[in-house]
Amino acid sequence: MAILSKIRERSIFLIFIIGMALLAFVFTGVFDGNSSTSQDPVLIVGEEEVGIDEFSRQVDFAERNYRMTTMQAVNFAFDQSSNAKAFEQTFDALGLYVGKAHIEQFIENDPNFSADPQFQGEDGSFDPNRFTDFILDLSQNNPQGFEQWKAQEASIKNNIRVENYVDMVSAGLNTTNFEGQQSYALQNDIIDLEYVRIPYNVIPDSLVTVSNKDMERYIADNADTYEREESRDLQYVQFIEVAIPEDKVLIENELRELLTTRVEFNEVSKQEETFPSFADVATDEISSFVNENSDVPFQDAFVSEAELSGNYANTLFNLPLEEVFGPYEDDGFTNISRVVSRLKQGKAKARHILIAYNGASRAAETVTRSKATAKKEAYALLRKVRRGGDFAQLALENSDGPSASRGGELPEFVREDMLAPFSDFVFGNRTGVFGVVETEFGFHIIEVQDKKDVVKLATISKKLIPSEATSNQVFTDATQFELDVQASGFNEIAAQKSYSVKNINDVKVLDESLPILGAQRQVVRWAFEEERKATDVKRFALSSGGYIIVQIKEVKAAGLPDPDELKATVSSLAMKEKKQAMLLDQIDDYNSLEEIADKFEQTISSAKAVNRFTSMLAGASNEPKVVGVGFGMQKDVISKPITGNSGVFLVKLKAKTAAKDLSNYAGYKASISNAAKQNIQTNITEVLKDNFEVTDNRSQYY
Repeated sequence: MAILSKIRERSIFLIFIIGMALLAFVFTGVFDGNSSTSQDPVLIVGEEEVGIDEFSRQVDFAERNYRMTTMQAVNFAFDQSSNAKAFEQTFDALGLYVGKAHIEQFIENDPNFSADPQFQGEDGSFDPNRFTDFILDLSQNNPQGFEQWKAQEASIKNNIRVENYVDMVSAGLNTTNFEGQQSYALQNDIIDLEYVRIPYNVIPDSLVTVSNKDMERYIADNADTYEREESRDLQYVQFIEVAIPEDKVLIENELRELLTTRVEFNEVSKQEETFPSFADVATDEISSFVNENSDVPFQDAFVSEAELSGNYANTLFNLPLEEVFGPYEDDGFTNISRVVSRLKQGKAKARHILIAYNGASRAAETVTRSKATAKKEAYALLRKVRRGGDFAQLALENSDGPSASRGGELPEFVREDMLAPFSDFVFGNRTGVFGVVETEFGFHIIEVQDKKDVVKLATISKKLIPSEATSNQVFTDATQFELDVQASGFNEIAAQKSYSVKNINDVKVLDESLPILGAQRQVVRWAFEEERKATDVKRFALSSGGYIIVQIKEVKAAGLPDPDELKATVSSLAMKEKKQAMLLDQIDDYNSLEEIADKFEQTISSAKAVNRFTSMLAGASNEPKVVGVGFGMQKDVISKPITGNSGVFLVKLKAKTAAKDLSNYAGYKASISNAAKQNIQTNITEVLKDNFEVTDNRSQYY
């Protein structure tokens, strides 16, 4: 459908061509798919393959149309293709096909086709025979176009099958009254409990020994949590290409040459030519002079001191007219600047309320007042603001200008930015003055808010980039380090040369970016090459300049990690399990909560109005297991020990209050049904894909 949505934005002729191709399946039966591949598949789902040619077209489409990075597009294409192949095989197994009637219905219901007179019969309805004639003509006279759109026809066909399948599954969804009643009870039944909590910290950590085998067993018992993909741990040293002091001096000297008049011999005219200095260039030629010599174009604008940035803002703003300052360094550039012009109170801030009239320039069609009425309204508003009325609110309620939503606020402006009457009033009056001015747009109630002195600077900027000699030295240093670490330890050589080593852990095979470094797909692909092993080293050039020397620290296979890798977290969890077992062993036969409380020096706590929806116990945080047991108990019976999140619990049910029955549970039923339907397509896709073995070869190609 993506192509169709784009075609709707194009000419009606192209829409017709799409329509012709869609019905090719119906009326010619010649669709044969796009299954030819000349290379190993990128993706295999069950018995279906997606070759690199087909897959790369999808990647290109996603990059162009959705502005994705390459790996984002690859992952998008993978998801779309694997989903489609799973659906196709499921549909084929079920015998779910799309026939002539389905596609006819699609075309007839799409106004891009059915509403066009070329395909309508005498009664104005869509005529499939006229459509058929056009398709046949397309297949005979434009084979290339016909083949191109047959692939789109397959997409339409598949989309219809998906929609029909989802509709069938949705039709099978049913929520019973019992489910609605259970949902209501889950949220509204409450219980009152008494309990003793024996926190795990009653057993000192010093009494519990956690071995590697304990942690290994814990990881295995919780494999779903700790199962991991294949990954790599990397470390690298970065060699950055930046301008060194000697390079900065060269750039400064280049700029200093522009500060003096130069005389050069012209080989063409055989005469000497005089080139004026930056200070001597005529004002009307300053723009060309700057653009010829600067890495940043001339900025023909007045600026206030507040608009200047950097350490030299005050100095530049207060330079005398035609004075030159520099060279000076600012934000990665070396500059020389000249004050071209200066205006006292040359930039203003004002707000206005525009009262337009019928016939005024750009007046909206809804404006019907006469010029005389507009003038009268303007002066009435002027009196209101002079008496202290809220200018912003009056502008919002009355202004016909685009600034009404901003309370009449205008950006700062110089005299030339506004019509003469408007500028004359603002620049001819002091701050705080109100007045009415007429322009071709209507009558303006104006408040002069502020005025500032401004200057216009001509600045020649040279980017601070490393010289060729510096770049060569960086390359030499990086290459030498790469050679040195082949024979000695990476970290040892880095320490000897005072290089900073940075680590990146758990890099995955399809990662595109690395922390700090950004997009580095080349590094990831190298790290996952089949022959790669720990300690391998390679130099990579950075697009931003410079190099990184990367070493593989560790190759981590898919599966469960070694306990040493997770010792910091798993050891405490394994210790908690051991404490649970120790506490359970210490809890003997008991007849009351008081016995347990006394034995472990704890108190009996109460929790009232607890429901299953929140599972919160006062003073014990979230304890769903404890609450669940409580709801299944008989009144005044003491539970067996329960291992909770924060300790071992013994619970006594004091009261159970069922929620008052409702006359019907339609709202709760609807909530369950809506939640199921909202997620149905995602859930269906995942379930269907689980039925097929998926082979993923993305990393071999991208």
